[in-house]
Amino acid sequence: MGRIALLGLVVGLLHWNVIGPLLADEYPQVRGFQGRGLVSEQSIPLKWSKEVGIAWKIAVPGAGWSQPIVWNDKLFVTAAVSDIEMKPKEFAASVRMPQSMGMGGLTPAPKTNIEWKLFCYDSSTGSKLWDSTITAGQPQYSVHPSNTYATETPAVDANGIYSFFGATGTVAANDFQGKTIWTKELGAYPTNNSFGTGSSVALHDGVVIVQHLTEKSATIHGLDSRTGKSLWTHERAAKGTSWSSPFVWQNDIRTEVICSGGTLVESIDPKSGAVFWSVANVKAPTACSIASDSSRIYFGGSDPMSKGPLFAVRFGANGALKPDKMNDKFDFCDWLTPKSAPGMSSPVSNGSHVFVVDNNILRIYSTSSGEKVAERRLGKLKQIVASPIIIGDKILMVDETGESLLLGADETAAELGGGTVEDLVWSTPAVANSSIFIRGVDALYCIRN
Repeated sequence: MGRIALLGLVVGLLHWNVIGPLLADEYPQVRGFQGRGLVSEQSIPLKWSKEVGIAWKIAVPGAGWSQPIVWNDKLFVTAAVSDIEMKPKEFAASVRMPQSMGMGGLTPAPKTNIEWKLFCYDSSTGSKLWDSTITAGQPQYSVHPSNTYATETPAVDANGIYSFFGATGTVAANDFQGKTIWTKELGAYPTNNSFGTGSSVALHDGVVIVQHLTEKSATIHGLDSRTGKSLWTHERAAKGTSWSSPFVWQNDIRTEVICSGGTLVESIDPKSGAVFWSVANVKAPTACSIASDSSRIYFGGSDPMSKGPLFAVRFGANGALKPDKMNDKFDFCDWLTPKSAPGMSSPVSNGSHVFVVDNNILRIYSTSSGEKVAERRLGKLKQIVASPIIIGDKILMVDETGESLLLGADETAAELGGGTVEDLVWSTPAVANSSIFIRGVDALYCIRN
């Protein structure tokens, strides 16, 4: 599961394989429309630097790794704001033992009051329109020095913005003027080695889906987006921390919520919370999330000690699935490619290929066979934590130092451009309104022609 292991909707309008939303002014949740990491072709810059291509740059108070999201002309982002310095540190250069390996019991929670906030900005100018304090208090548990207390990305639809702060267990809905509509408390619990939390909100057809998997909770919640009322709660068989975000898979026959962690992947009905299918005895995504197209999902998990397979599971499964041996094939698994699972960066698929980033290496697999068709070291990029985004026929990757590459989203992976924001970046970029929005430790950047 890469270093975080150390850290511990528009259906049927055309066809599922249409890349990205029909509207270019919406990037409504983690990894964008339907959470797939796909964006329609847009007129984005091919090159940028601090001198060229940066339309605006603003400092966001506090600290957070939540991804910016966009709805029409508004951009939303969350942060944990305190009187003390809580900015996350670069893992490779700044975090030393014992913190680098977690050792959470050796690091107490900071004795400071935190305001967990939602910020709203004008996406064209970067001007702040409002901020809203969702909850406040002293954190009960510490987080890894490279993590934050606001790592979960919110989601937005025409009715409001939905935020989740795993550190407090608070879920909230705000209207577009910043007023809090409702809040719901799910409880704060310790995480594996006190690495902190990181599962983002998913949203489907008026249901806010929250995955709250910690060392003492094993629940997935479906909440009414208008009222916060609990529609259903699913309890997993075993507790255990997962930073993977719930993924809404709208395939050729139904809509499923895929939740993952440890050695278990589950498919849940977003309307009722009933389990469609599950697969146990696999190295499941626990740090990254899942890729999909209309026919399959693609997933796998890795950590510093082992790298699991990349699995392809086709739609239509039902019931409890389990390979005879750990990480072997199982019913509805079309293929698996050994030792090919992603780490912290989530994979992405454009229907013909699955793109997997491992540190600074891009590997490309055929969606039909699982064959690795290309492998490329990403030049000047170093450690990549943010997930890749496909923009039309291009794929964007941003490394921890703020360096970016734009490559062709095909087997050639030809270099098309890129740039830098000279900042520490773990947050996955957002793309909307012909702009790229990148969140760093020091600032939020808008890249635009």
